[in-house]
Amino acid sequence: MTATQYRPTLTHLPTPEPAAPLGNLPLHSQPLYSLEIISPSGRAPHLTGWTVQTWPVASLGDLTLQARPHGEAATPDDLRAALTRAGFTPLGPIRTHC
Repeated sequence: MTATQYRPTLTHLPTPEPAAPLGNLPLHSQPLYSLEIISPSGRAPHLTGWTVQTWPVASLGDLTLQARPHGEAATPDDLRAALTRAGFTPLGPIRTHC
């Protein structure tokens, strides 16, 4: 017969740090655009004036891309032009998320 050791558990978990007040968080006033792209090298694009995030899951192209313009309002056509100048091929419609 083996003995089982008693391990006391915490009855009170440590209190987490309070969340930042919503008034101090940045608000994204610019739209978020998403589309699929063909990437010649398989790498994510670096676009000046845009915050870009990519995933290697796409049904048409190599990457799914989400981009948000910095500062000034930019249209889906501006994003398409920036991708083309950077050597990437935008595919399908550009969807806008508010």
